[in-house]
Amino acid sequence: MSVMPLALLAFFLFGALLVLPGALFGEFAAAFQLDLAQSGAVASALMIGIGLGVLGSGPLADRLPRRSLFVAAALGCCAALGVAAFAASFTQLVLALAVLGAAAGCYETVLNAAVPESQPERAAARLSLAHAAATLGAALAAPALAGAARTLGWSRLLLVLAIGFLGVAVCGARTRFPMPASAATSASASTPLPLRLLAPLALASCAYVGLEAAFSTLLPAYASARGESAAAGSLAISGFWAGLFVARIAFARLALPARARELVLGSLMAAVLLALGGAGFVPALVLWSTAIGFALGAVFPVLVVLSGDAAPLRRATALALVVAFGSVGGGALPWLAGAAGGAFGASAVMFTLAAASAAIALGVGLWARERHA
Repeated sequence: MSVMPLALLAFFLFGALLVLPGALFGEFAAAFQLDLAQSGAVASALMIGIGLGVLGSGPLADRLPRRSLFVAAALGCCAALGVAAFAASFTQLVLALAVLGAAAGCYETVLNAAVPESQPERAAARLSLAHAAATLGAALAAPALAGAARTLGWSRLLLVLAIGFLGVAVCGARTRFPMPASAATSASASTPLPLRLLAPLALASCAYVGLEAAFSTLLPAYASARGESAAAGSLAISGFWAGLFVARIAFARLALPARARELVLGSLMAAVLLALGGAGFVPALVLWSTAIGFALGAVFPVLVVLSGDAAPLRRATALALVVAFGSVGGGALPWLAGAAGGAFGASAVMFTLAAASAAIALGVGLWARERHA
């Protein structure tokens, strides 16, 4: 079995994990008598776990056999979901989800490294398709998980998901992974990382993931400030994710290479659209959010490819560093944008996110200048 079918399946389930705390918000709150702060901590535990798992697994994926590491990570997801299903307290649930995030971050890193290496000439297109599967998983899983939890109960649902990750582990054990580049030479493991190239990409990753998280979280509040219904805000969130999905599929279909130009143009276009939203020039909310998603669709997969290409002998370590900075943005920017909105009104949220989108263009532009210096 080749890496790509496994990547599509594994990234689809990874996307489902991203929306798991939100989809089961009501069930967790009722089972453990959680307030809003504790409910937020459930999501934070998962995201912090993902960030730590990504960062910690990068060096491992450059030294250890990829297949063994992937199978261990998938089994870790299975075990963590099993523990979460029988959690008897809020603390147990949070710890289980943190471990789940770490295991998922590990197998994400392995795939982010293996997919480009398995066919380098089509690296950006293939990784864009894999990340499109994660986008589709996130979009479809939220209503599906919420409905299944009402029917099965959240404990049984988590056990069903655990079985799904057990299947991923079995598929991983039958998959041919490319060997790490460091296997060819003992010196490569100590090769220094090109931090001058990676730093601008880390900035762009931080801004992108933060924008994605903040926009998805704060759209309903923006819709309400415009006098629109909560349903309109939810539909706008779906539009944003649909735009991301379509753009990634289109990028993969066109088999475009990993270049700075498309990322700079797309992020600047999104910045303009977000600034227009801040100024109130949004005639149709769902079309506007869909256009923003489409403009940003190729950003993250291409950032991952560029990060790995900056240090081919330490690909997993380099891309893990950049992706981990994305987790920092995902934790910080929603809070910053929300604080700006609380102080200056909902329009300030969109102006803040427009600045974040411009920061993506800045990071990629700095990378391109350093790359050709």
